[in-house]
Amino acid sequence: METGYVRVEVDRAVAVLTVDRPPANALDLQLVEQLSRAVTSLGQRGDVGAVVITGTGSRFVAGADIKMMRGLGDSLFPRFVSAIQRGFDDLERLALPTIAAVNGHAMGGGLELALACDLRFVAEGVRLGLPEVRLGLLPGAGGTQRLVETVGKGRALELLYTGRALTPEEGLRLGVVDRVVPADRLREAATDFAAELAGGARAALAAIKGAVLARLDGGRRAGFRTEADGVARLFGTPDAREGLAAFAEKRPARFGGTG
Repeated sequence: METGYVRVEVDRAVAVLTVDRPPANALDLQLVEQLSRAVTSLGQRGDVGAVVITGTGSRFVAGADIKMMRGLGDSLFPRFVSAIQRGFDDLERLALPTIAAVNGHAMGGGLELALACDLRFVAEGVRLGLPEVRLGLLPGAGGTQRLVETVGKGRALELLYTGRALTPEEGLRLGVVDRVVPADRLREAATDFAAELAGGARAALAAIKGAVLARLDGGRRAGFRTEADGVARLFGTPDAREGLAAFAEKRPARFGGTG
C-alpha cells in the first residue's frame, strides 16, 4: 500500500512501514501526517500483529526538514510541533508491538521516531542523537521525555546538553538500542522478531503494552491498576487457556494470534 512518502507491506502478519522521502527522509508536515494516518490504519487491521518501521535503502529518517522549518515562521511552527508530537504519540500508543529498524543515521526527529517505538534494532555503523541544542532548540517530538525514561535523568541531560551522537554499541549499553545487527541483516532480523510476536498471544501483548504505558503516563499505582485489569480480562481468553494447558502438558503453546 502506497501513501505518498509512506509504503506499507504486510507479510506473516507483520506490517513493514517504509519511509521514502528523498533525498534524506526528512520530516515535514506532510510526511508526519502520512505516518500518523498509516499507523492509525494499521491499528484497525485484523491481519496485522506487529509493526516494523524503517527507511529506504541506507536512509532511516534524517530528522526535521530544516528548510521547511525556516519557512514556517513563528505562527505555523507550533502546528508542526503539535502534529509531530501527536503522530509519534499515536505510534507509541498503537496496541501492537512496534520495532524501529534503524538502517541509517537517526538524528533529531529520526531518533525521536525510533524512541516512540517499543524496540530499536539498529544497523552497525549508524549514528543516533538529539543535536537540537546546536540549533538553539530542544527536541520537540517527545525526545526529552522518552530519552529520560529510557536512560535516566543524568545520562539524558548529558546527551541533550551536548547533542553528541551515539554509536550503536554505546546506545546498546545505555538502553537506547535493543539490538545491533549487521546492515544486510537488519530488516530480516526485525521482521523475524516481529513475526514471532505477531504469532503469539496478541491480546496479552496489547495488555502488557497498555500496563507499561499506564505506568509512564500515570505513575506506579496507575500501572498496577491497569496490570490487574489486564490479567483479569485475559484470564478467560482462548490464548490464556491454551497457554496454561501447554504449560501443564509440557508442550509449546499454539496461540491463535488474536487473543
